[in-house]
Amino acid sequence: MRLISASADNRDAESLFRANPISEIRNVESTTNKQIQDKKEELRQLVGTRYRDLIDSADSILHMKSASESISSNISSIHRCIRSLSVSDLEPSPKLQSSPNNTTRLRIYGIACRVKYLVDTPENIWGCLDESMFLEAAARYIRAKHVHSNLMLPDGDLDHSILSNFPLLQHQWQIVDSFKAQISQRSRERLLDRGLSVAAYADALAAVAVIDELDPEQVLGLFLEARKTWILHTLTASAGNANATSSTAISAFCDVLSIIQVTVAQVGELFLHVMNDMPLFYKVILGSPPASQLFGGIPNPDDEIRLWKSFRDKLESVTVILHKTFISGTCWSWLRDCGARITSKINGIYLIDAISSGQDLRAAEKSIRLTMESKEVLQGSLEWLKNVFGSDIELPWNRIRELVLEGDSDLWDEIFEDAFARRMKMIIDSGFEDLTRAVNVSGVIHTIAATAGEKVVSDTYLTRSSTGGRVWFTEPNNCKKAGPLLGNRAVPEEDNFQSCLNAYFGPEVSRIRDQVDSLCQSVLEDLLSFLESSKVSVRLKDLVPYLQDKCYESLSTIMKELKTELDILYTAIGSEPPSIIVEISLFIGRLLFAFENHSKHIPVILGSPRFWVKYAAPAIFEKLPSLLWQSKAVNSSPFSDSLGRQMLTSSQRQSSYATAALLGANESASPKLDDLWKVMRELCVRAYSLWISWLSDELSVILSRELGQDDGLSASIPLRGWEEIIVKQEQSDEGSSEMKISLPSLPSLYVISFLCQACEEIHSIGGHVLNRSIVQRFALSLIEKVISIYENFLSTREASGAQLSEKGILQVLLDIRFAADVLSGGDFNVNEELSRKSKSKSSFRRKDQAQTKSVVRDAVDGLVYSLSQKLDPIDWLT
Repeated sequence: MRLISASADNRDAESLFRANPISEIRNVESTTNKQIQDKKEELRQLVGTRYRDLIDSADSILHMKSASESISSNISSIHRCIRSLSVSDLEPSPKLQSSPNNTTRLRIYGIACRVKYLVDTPENIWGCLDESMFLEAAARYIRAKHVHSNLMLPDGDLDHSILSNFPLLQHQWQIVDSFKAQISQRSRERLLDRGLSVAAYADALAAVAVIDELDPEQVLGLFLEARKTWILHTLTASAGNANATSSTAISAFCDVLSIIQVTVAQVGELFLHVMNDMPLFYKVILGSPPASQLFGGIPNPDDEIRLWKSFRDKLESVTVILHKTFISGTCWSWLRDCGARITSKINGIYLIDAISSGQDLRAAEKSIRLTMESKEVLQGSLEWLKNVFGSDIELPWNRIRELVLEGDSDLWDEIFEDAFARRMKMIIDSGFEDLTRAVNVSGVIHTIAATAGEKVVSDTYLTRSSTGGRVWFTEPNNCKKAGPLLGNRAVPEEDNFQSCLNAYFGPEVSRIRDQVDSLCQSVLEDLLSFLESSKVSVRLKDLVPYLQDKCYESLSTIMKELKTELDILYTAIGSEPPSIIVEISLFIGRLLFAFENHSKHIPVILGSPRFWVKYAAPAIFEKLPSLLWQSKAVNSSPFSDSLGRQMLTSSQRQSSYATAALLGANESASPKLDDLWKVMRELCVRAYSLWISWLSDELSVILSRELGQDDGLSASIPLRGWEEIIVKQEQSDEGSSEMKISLPSLPSLYVISFLCQACEEIHSIGGHVLNRSIVQRFALSLIEKVISIYENFLSTREASGAQLSEKGILQVLLDIRFAADVLSGGDFNVNEELSRKSKSKSSFRRKDQAQTKSVVRDAVDGLVYSLSQKLDPIDWLT
């Protein structure tokens, strides 16, 4: 076989050399050599491992041999000892030595039993801990301690030289002593478990009191601290939820409140001495079987019983009944501390911040109050209350509050009221911050400036075709019907009026006004939802001024921003195109006009809280006292009349906390409303004054040019459009005579055009919707321009020597009178609207208005008089 194998290998080698090149043969050689080396290494490791195993096995066999020999020697020794004891028993002993031997044996037996008691104690304690019998485990530890101390007494009856035969004693006591900390820890951990019976907590408290030597005051504090840990765990779990919602916070608050109620109830059951019944804690800790039954298996345990009774006497002397006042004060301190923790930051956040609206705050309060009044929460204490009061209790928390807390204070007031009021203020702050951010006046103004178009000249601007703002010609198809303010039917007239207003204001002003109204309404409704509570009177006093202050601050911020934009416009006069300045000033004026006269909720918030009744309930009383509608502040707004009509036509009744409180609120509006209206009016007039000034200048340029080009004023013959008027004169000697006088029947066309263009411009920016004071100021500016133009015209004529003819003078007189009569509103009624709305005006302002009117009138009369003096009445007779 070897020869065959060798010849086969030779043939394979020969075939390998024939079929493959040298390089591949070398690769085969290197691979073969590597495999040979790997096999050698594997064989070497295998042999070495087996050798080490063999050595280990030999060592194990030697150890087994020595151990067997040692066991055999010990068994032989035990056998010899037993044999020696049996031999000694068979030998007769003197009678005098029998008594000492029996006494010694009894002593040894007593020591052995006590040592066995200590040896059995760990197992006994473990069993008690596993069965949650913590007081029994503590008592076993105390008894084992007494047994050990009795064994170790140097002057005791036991022969302590014999104790040297029990070296296990010291080690065993160390094991037993280590259970003290375990019993204390397990008992305290038991207090942290939820859902147990009050008896289980009493057992744990009694075990801690026994093992740690605590008095009842300390035990009460320990119990309350454990419940505080419950509360913190609940709050931390809810606050740690990144997706916490209002329902999460409400659920956490209700859970915490139930913990507080159950804790107070169990404090009463555990510690409060009511009538002749002993509190449960005292029953548990002081209850114990007879001492003779506690040291089973120990012969003659007199010393241990004495020590145990001494311990019980000391325990009873320390465990005194707590006074009711002390329990009440401790519970109130604990309650306030828990309330502070509930409303404080947890993991860097306030849990109440998850409640984002007044409606949710109201829902939270409702849930919390339902929890306080619920019998299910205090189900475990109903039997105790029944035993105390002798009957079933319908409102258990009220009874527990009377017994334990000694008062009728509401948990809501102590814990939640201030926190919820602060949260409502934060919601109000957030709402008005959103309002300030939403009203981006600067952004809108920049958009208007960017789209105002290229620079236009006055003629082009004044002859343009208006594409918007012509309120009179608003097409009905483009008018969107506005929803009813109250009730189920919309008033067509109000819909049309709102459509006209929206057309006048334009999309941006309407959007900003609606945003402000919407946000104000949302904040107001949130507050009213929160006010729907038995605490409404307290909240009204605190939150109504706060809401009004925040509303005023927010709107004042917008007013400051508009004032800044107006200052920029006045500074830009002459450097910016008039079209941009005019468009921005008109936008600001319309926005202020919309805020002042057509905002629905600004006057409501800053007005009397009585008007909030509409938002406090979906339906209100059918008839309300007429005094409700006599608030001067709200009556200054057109909205008040419609609000009054809407509320008085309601046909349903609904009473609520908020409604009753609001109807009894002060009817006077916030003084900040007058201040806000005053600022708005001043800014509105200032905004339109830019437009008035620019347009008056442009129209006066056209009028001045047309007047200077009128050659008919120098003509001596009547012009077209003149009429002859016959004047009869009676004379005493010749009877009556007639005189024909030619007078102009129409003003000059350029004067009529001047006034018509002014009317068109008024109409193009709002027409009848405009505030009357703006129109009056425009008229005043125009009449002043007319007076100035004619005075300059006449002085220029006189300086150049070109005199007007009498026909021209008559035409000029008619033009001046006609223009003065058309524009007379600006002279005699200027600021009438403002003075009618204003509640108080200084004497200085009345004097200033009188001076303004007299100056305009005197200027017109003086101009007419100077022209009439240039007429020659004698020429009229010829």
